[in-house]
Amino acid sequence: MYKRRLSRRRFLTGAAAVAGVGLAAACGGSKKKGGMTPGQTPPAGNGQPKRGAVVRMATTAPALSLDPHTDATLGLVADMYMYGHMVHPTDWGERMYGDLAKSWELVDEVNWVFHIRQGARFHNVPPVDGREAVAGDIVYSFKRLESIPGANLVGWSDWIDRYEAPDDRTLTVHTTKPYAYTLLNMGSPRMAVVPKEAVDTFSDLKSNAIGTGPFQLKSWDRNTGIEVERNPNYFDPEIPYLDGLEWSVMPDDSAIQAAFRSGAVDIYGAPDKVRANSVSSVSEASAQRFLNRAYAVLVLNAVRTPAFKDQRVREAVDLALDREAMIQKLFLGDAELCGPVGPSWDTALPADEIKKAYTRDIARSKQLLSAAGQENLSFKLLCASYADNPDRATIIQQNLKDAGINVELQTEEIGTWLSDMYAVNYEADTFAHLAYLGDGIPLQSHYSTGFNRAMFLGITDAEVDSLLLQVQTTIDDDARKQLAWDVQRKILQRHGPTLVLYEPSGYFVAYDYIKNYTPSPWIFGMYRYDMWLDKG
Repeated sequence: MYKRRLSRRRFLTGAAAVAGVGLAAACGGSKKKGGMTPGQTPPAGNGQPKRGAVVRMATTAPALSLDPHTDATLGLVADMYMYGHMVHPTDWGERMYGDLAKSWELVDEVNWVFHIRQGARFHNVPPVDGREAVAGDIVYSFKRLESIPGANLVGWSDWIDRYEAPDDRTLTVHTTKPYAYTLLNMGSPRMAVVPKEAVDTFSDLKSNAIGTGPFQLKSWDRNTGIEVERNPNYFDPEIPYLDGLEWSVMPDDSAIQAAFRSGAVDIYGAPDKVRANSVSSVSEASAQRFLNRAYAVLVLNAVRTPAFKDQRVREAVDLALDREAMIQKLFLGDAELCGPVGPSWDTALPADEIKKAYTRDIARSKQLLSAAGQENLSFKLLCASYADNPDRATIIQQNLKDAGINVELQTEEIGTWLSDMYAVNYEADTFAHLAYLGDGIPLQSHYSTGFNRAMFLGITDAEVDSLLLQVQTTIDDDARKQLAWDVQRKILQRHGPTLVLYEPSGYFVAYDYIKNYTPSPWIFGMYRYDMWLDKG
């Protein structure tokens, strides 16, 4: 079981604040240590686990790749079951526990030492043939992630001075400054540990997944889905209980609903209350509601549309948006207005303050456009052709038309859209940000250079950048929260270039025979290796 517990506040600010480590070090206190044994979700009173069976799920998103360092589709979800990471942050019991890192120590504000677990082996397939994972594999994986353009979404390299493997069982990480998100970033799905031999053999990992996780690849097809099977050599012999997991790619949500009703899939991730209710007649199934943290944004690229450099123009766009109408039309009201940090996190601004900031004012929008000489403003709006992106883009188009702004919609297949998004090949873009581990990336998205240097949107704001830097280097929870509020207010006053829209609710509907499965408020909280089926 777990040796140590993190409070919600400390979990959210990152493990640089574990048990007051940063403050203790700064005050000359003793060195603090952290680390959890590999674990399962807390006992849920579901009885004695049974081994065997396969959990079947479905999605409309394709599986474009299995490379955990680059994919942002279904492959990354499956990768979390196949690859190992240094640590696993979770929401189940507000705990951080070790995966490949058996334990860790923050020696001072900028120097970490991680003790690597013995017995964690890569899957017993060529070219690694089940060899043990060592600290050098972690260094290689982190460097590979940094080397891939557009892949390092956690802003990791901006904070790291160096990481070293003095021996097979020790990894040292040296940050350039105190960094509140060090441990949380290590738990990102992006930080998966991969074997160099696999990259050398296959040139990339798009169709090959070889990790240290509890499941290993059985089959993959980008258009039909992914199957994984139990890894018989996983370092924790107790788990997983399941023989495997399956994700099927289906043409639309109606097909997934039909498959759930027929019993062909065990879990249905309903994007809204209406669709969750559509399967409510299924006997012996239950629905759970949660804020899914996949918040929607409208991004304005001043590099491609120079008019967006003018704050008056960005404010005009912002004032023309009817966020409340979006929530009603897309989710029947089952979503929340969302500031730069979503309402799930304790650094979010108060709800009434966000609502006031998002008051629609078409008259003022037109005045600002006139003052800026942009009465005939027009631009192209990019979106991906899946989920609610096209519907949201259409509503934005209609909203802005009310202010005299002409928007041409540019809808692309998800693979093309991803390429254009990472290359910032758009005038404006609307999408749902992934449900991140904490408030770090949502805040970093508002840097002048974005959370990735390649994603510069043409607007420089030294004051916002300075405040964001203070947030990330502040260890004390209360001080950091106040700074996070200050910078969010400044971001709202500047009106972009990233305009946050809303954060919807999601619903997990599952048959009651699935045990030890509790949906996470963030979609990457899928390190649930102890699911089992009480069926048959």
